[in-house]
Amino acid sequence: MKIKECIKKENLENNIGNNNNLDTSNGLTQSDVNNIDELILENLDLTKKENMNHYLDIKQKTFKDNFELIEYIDSGSTGIVYKGKSTPGGNSQLYSFKFCIKTKKDKKRSNKYNEIFYQKSLHHINICEILAFYKIDDSSYFSVSELGKFGNVDNFLHNFMKRSYLSETFVNYLAKPILEALNYMHGKKLLHMDIKKGNIVLDSDLNPKLIDFSSCFSFENYKPGEIIPFNKIGTGRYMPPEILNGKGIEIKYGDKIDVYCLGVTLYNLAFGCYPYGLNNVKGDDYEKIAETLEKAKKAKLTFPEGFDVSEMFKNFLKNMLELDIYKRYSIKDALNDVWIQGWEIISEEKENIILQENFIIRLISDNIPRFNEFIKNEN
Repeated sequence: MKIKECIKKENLENNIGNNNNLDTSNGLTQSDVNNIDELILENLDLTKKENMNHYLDIKQKTFKDNFELIEYIDSGSTGIVYKGKSTPGGNSQLYSFKFCIKTKKDKKRSNKYNEIFYQKSLHHINICEILAFYKIDDSSYFSVSELGKFGNVDNFLHNFMKRSYLSETFVNYLAKPILEALNYMHGKKLLHMDIKKGNIVLDSDLNPKLIDFSSCFSFENYKPGEIIPFNKIGTGRYMPPEILNGKGIEIKYGDKIDVYCLGVTLYNLAFGCYPYGLNNVKGDDYEKIAETLEKAKKAKLTFPEGFDVSEMFKNFLKNMLELDIYKRYSIKDALNDVWIQGWEIISEEKENIILQENFIIRLISDNIPRFNEFIKNEN
C-alpha cells in the first residue's frame, strides 16, 4: 500500500476529508506525500551498500518488495509515521516507519539527522530501538523502529481501556520505568524535550518505552553554568514556563524540563485533563499557555474531584509540576520520592495491577470482544 493510499484509507475511516489529519505546520503537502511514494517506495534501492545500515534482513531491492504499510499513525514537523510489516515470507513483527523529506518551508534540515544519531546511541529497556535507517539525500530519510504492540499510551486509553484516565496504580506502574529511561538519557547528556502520552508506547508485556527523539537536545559540549536559550521546543501544553518564555536556563537545570513534561503526562493520565486549566487553551497557542501558567504561579496546583488518588501522588505531582524551575524536582528527586520508591511497600494494589494487566494481555491476544466486555464491566 502506498503512503497516499494509507492516508486516504485513514481519512475515510475517520470521516476526514482533504487530508486534514496531516500536520502542515512545517509545509508538508500532498505533493510531498507523493514524493515519498516515488522516492522511497518505488525507486530507493535498499540493497545498496550505503543503505545497509540496519538490523533487518533485507533481501529484495525496493521498499515494497520488503515491507508493506498498513496504516497511518501520525504526522508532524519532522515527517509522517506509519505502521507496517514485512511482506509475505518475512517475519510477522510490526514496525514503525518514519518518513522525513525536505519541504519548501524547511530549507535547513541537517539537524533532522540528529534524531537518528541520538536514538541509535541509546540502549535501554524502556527506549524503543531503531532498527534501520536509510538516507535518501542530504535532507531526506526514512527509519524503521520497534512498534509497541498496544501503540502509544493515548491510543491504549481510548482503544483498549475505553476511557480518558488510568488508575493511580497503573500510572505508578508506568512512571518509574520512564523516569529510569530519562535518567539514563541524562547520563548520556541528552534531554528528550517532548515527553507526552503520544511519545510513550506499550509493548506486548505493557512495558512503557520512549519514542520520538526529534526534539532531543545534547548538552555534552556545554560547560556548567552556561545558559541555553531554549525556545518553544516540544508540545504546547506539556511545555514548562522556561521553554515558553525563551529566556534560557542554566544547563544544570535542564533535566527539570523533562521532569515537568512527564509531570503533565502523569497528571493527564490520572485525571484525563491538563493541569493549571490548560484544557481551555489551544495546544498551539503558546502565548496563551504562557499567560495561563504565569497566572497559575500565584495559586496552588489543584486536582479534579471524584478521583481516588493518594496524597502521596498529589505531592509527587506538585513537585514535578512546580512552575519555578529552581524548586522543581530533578530526575533523581523524582526517582527517590516515596510515591516511586515506597509504593510497593505501602500499596497492596501493585501486585494486583500486574496480574490484571497480564490478564488483559491474554484477553487482547486471544479474543478482542471478550476484552471489550471486560473493560465495559470494569467501567
